[in-house]
Amino acid sequence: MSTEGGEFRLPDLGEGLTEAEIVAWLVRPGDMVDLDQPVVVVETTKATVELPSPCSGVVTRTHGEAGDVVEVGGVLLSLASPAPEAASAPPAAVLVGSGAAAPASGAAKRGRVLPPGAASLTPSGVPGASSAHGARGARGARVARPVPQRASAHRRAVAEKLTRTQREVPAATCWVDADATGLLAARDQLRDAGVGLLALLARITVSGLRRFPELNSRYDEESGMAVPAPAVHLGIAVDTPRGLLVPVVRDAQDLGLRDLDAEISRLTLAAREGRLELAALTGSTMTLNNFGAFGVDGSTPLLNHPEAAMLGVGRIAAKPWVVGDELVVRRVVHLSVTFDHRVCDGAAPSGLLRHVADCVEQPLRLLLDEA
Repeated sequence: MSTEGGEFRLPDLGEGLTEAEIVAWLVRPGDMVDLDQPVVVVETTKATVELPSPCSGVVTRTHGEAGDVVEVGGVLLSLASPAPEAASAPPAAVLVGSGAAAPASGAAKRGRVLPPGAASLTPSGVPGASSAHGARGARGARVARPVPQRASAHRRAVAEKLTRTQREVPAATCWVDADATGLLAARDQLRDAGVGLLALLARITVSGLRRFPELNSRYDEESGMAVPAPAVHLGIAVDTPRGLLVPVVRDAQDLGLRDLDAEISRLTLAAREGRLELAALTGSTMTLNNFGAFGVDGSTPLLNHPEAAMLGVGRIAAKPWVVGDELVVRRVVHLSVTFDHRVCDGAAPSGLLRHVADCVEQPLRLLLDEA
């Protein structure tokens, strides 16, 4: 961050981010700002961040409007030295950062990551109604007309990533239905111990990757080789007010069921409240996608590039099922594995899928994997 010549420049926000979009200005030309006073809200591909001023002074110019994209090092704000009587004013309290990855010093370290919806401001920084113009209906009521809106930085990043996946990765999907009655019974027995269904599915996924490690890898285009990951960093697809986020459970192979559940719960809540550190959204080696939470049976998702595989879990519903020679009602789930065909052929993903299905039907099989 530079303040040379009275200029406040976009700081390096870490995680390799090279630009940010202006969401809202919190000050206007002519305003007096104090050290560490929030002056602008910007959105990166990872988070919405409130940036504080690195010094006190009078705003002479704001560079850019809401929706403009600024590169790291680009000028955001021009400041003039305060008048002598204003210079003696005490600085505002230092804002304590809430987890954004940033350089070890400077105002960027104190930038606050905002929760979803907190940056829904008008360009002047004042909460207000939409700027869309309406038309009056038959009884004189104003009817809002939909207007095109610029996609957020996060939405554009998702679009770019998924387009790259669709363009570059020859993905295929295999699926199977499984009787999840036993899994639900295990969940009920472990509920008092603080273990939920998603933690059980995560443990089953990790168990499967131990048997089929080629799916815990990525394809390196330069070498033409599949590069195995040294650990399982399991991504958990989470629907949030900002859109789809994939927080990462680091070293999932080292976590027991209780720890897995606690970490998944922590990451999911932080993602939905906009409190995730930027580093928590990168580095996954495989993703667990529970789209059954939307009430659908199945899906053919795009891979989370550069991962080689994704496990999809549909809704668990009561369905007729053959047990022995009898037709009974069981709780059935649709499971799928989407994989990068450059990394392997169908044997490994089919093997992983069959292992997951077997563990869903007989959760005690996990004890054999731990032995």
